[in-house]
Amino acid sequence: MWKLSARGARGTPFKELGNFASITEAAEVIAKREKAEGFIFFRVVADLWREEPHTDAEILSCLEYQSATQYYALTREAN
Repeated sequence: MWKLSARGARGTPFKELGNFASITEAAEVIAKREKAEGFIFFRVVADLWREEPHTDAEILSCLEYQSATQYYALTREAN
């Protein structure tokens, strides 16, 4: 499952937009809200300063999208 959240300006609280079985289902919600036909999710953080770095699965379990007015976070929920 994927959990989609959004917020407006930096510092405003996140609002949950729902849980989805796929990235595509969550992307459709963003597309409707933003009146967009497509966009790019982006986030790859390799934080090497940690004593034990994140695994590839952990790194790729959070996808982000920034529109002109909203910031979206799509996170993979543990089964």
